Amino acid sequence: MLPVAVVFAGTPLTAAGIVLAAVVLLTRYAYPIASLAIGAALGVAASFAPGPALLVLPWPVSVLLAYTAGRQVRDTRRAGAALATAGLVQIVASLAALLGQDRFTPAGAAVEFLAIALAAGLPGVTGMFHGQRDRTVEALHERNRLLERANLLGESRARMRERARIAGEMHDLLGHRLSLIVLHAGALEVRTRQSAPEVSEQADLLRVTSRTALDELRAVLGILRLDGSAAPDGTDSGVGTRVDVTRLVGESRDAGVPISLSWAGDDLAEADPGVRRAVHRIVREALANVHKHAPGATTTVTVTAGPDRVGLEVRNDLRPPAVPVPGSGLGLTGLRERVRLAGGTLTAGADTDADVFLVGVTLPRHPGPAAPDPTIDRVALEDRQMPGAAPGTEAGCSPEAARRSTPPMSKTTTKVALVAAGAGVVLCGGLGLGVYHLFQRTITAQTYQDIRPGDPQDQVRELTGGDTMVAREAVEGHGPDVPGGATCDHVLAAGFESVYRFCFTDGTLLRKDTIAVP
Repeated sequence: MLPVAVVFAGTPLTAAGIVLAAVVLLTRYAYPIASLAIGAALGVAASFAPGPALLVLPWPVSVLLAYTAGRQVRDTRRAGAALATAGLVQIVASLAALLGQDRFTPAGAAVEFLAIALAAGLPGVTGMFHGQRDRTVEALHERNRLLERANLLGESRARMRERARIAGEMHDLLGHRLSLIVLHAGALEVRTRQSAPEVSEQADLLRVTSRTALDELRAVLGILRLDGSAAPDGTDSGVGTRVDVTRLVGESRDAGVPISLSWAGDDLAEADPGVRRAVHRIVREALANVHKHAPGATTTVTVTAGPDRVGLEVRNDLRPPAVPVPGSGLGLTGLRERVRLAGGTLTAGADTDADVFLVGVTLPRHPGPAAPDPTIDRVALEDRQMPGAAPGTEAGCSPEAARRSTPPMSKTTTKVALVAAGAGVVLCGGLGLGVYHLFQRTITAQTYQDIRPGDPQDQVRELTGGDTMVAREAVEGHGPDVPGGATCDHVLAAGFESVYRFCFTDGTLLRKDTIAVP
């Protein structure tokens, strides 16, 4: 058993044991296996060393070394082997010491076994459990950090794609207008070349300048086009009008979605082109989400065209698909970026009370400055209709919230914890009963007085209960010398202040002594 304080009172080994125990305690985190081995060696030395190595039960050091080894060693098999080896070595050493000193009793052996198992085995298993759990939580934290970074990168990519889409649309629209200016300026130059040379020169300058501007526009914005072979959606004059939205709704209806359109106000034909393109993109993306994540759900599209603002709402019943559909969850992030650049606001999420999913947008009729970039506050918006999204959760559940939640224990881990707890209760109970049994084997002063020299050995042992290891070790090296050829039993006095020694020869009591416990 591992020493905690005075191991061999009155000898130089006392200081050595204390110093070595302090060293292994200080180095147990850096060298858990080595510290455990040194502690086991100290326990073996304490078992065989002479002197009063009495009731100093080394619980603190033993518990700390075993717990630290179980928790710090990442390889559970290596930790288990080290703990089992250390415990087995100490058990064998303790039993060998009892046999060598002729002090072996079943009760004493049981107490030694339970004490070592409780001081080394149970803390070691507990440390292994806690270490495994800490490493699991650490891995989950690292996974959440990676997911957070991937989420932010995905959002940034979605915003950049939407900006590139808008730049491509601007390239096509401005390119078309500048091409018309070049054509008209060229025609004006030809028509005025003879009749008005000065006007012809100005028209030629206008044509050349417009051509230069068109070339520069294509050079700067042309590379942002998402599709070099076709213009992005939303570049024609009818996009985002009532006719265009009705066409989108009709396509969804033809695909089997029970959908209706409610339009209030003018048809947006005279609205800003950016607003109309935003209306087109929002309706198209929202209906695409319905087809993907809630096929066959009843859907309502509502457009309110006011004098200053345009309101748009797409509402559908919550209906998960029969087969989960994979998706990036970033479609609404791109819409939010377009709405932000147009000076509007977007909200999206599930209304569990009404059992619907709602996408609501408000756009200014005449766009002003864009709202601040959401990357500053790192807002995460995702399609919460996607499989795995908890009903009623806010869009963009942050990884910090997931990191704060403690992962539940698996069934296997729970069973291991219950078994370890049960084993600890059994070991503690057995050790307590053993210690209680040893300390209950005491006799009163009156019983001691009633026993007289010459009494039969069997009669004396019937009254005293026989020799006890605890009493023998308490006064080892103290008291009168043992008579030659005699064997002695040691029994604790009722108050534990002294030990009664009974020495026998030829089956009769030769002598009895009272020895004070030092």
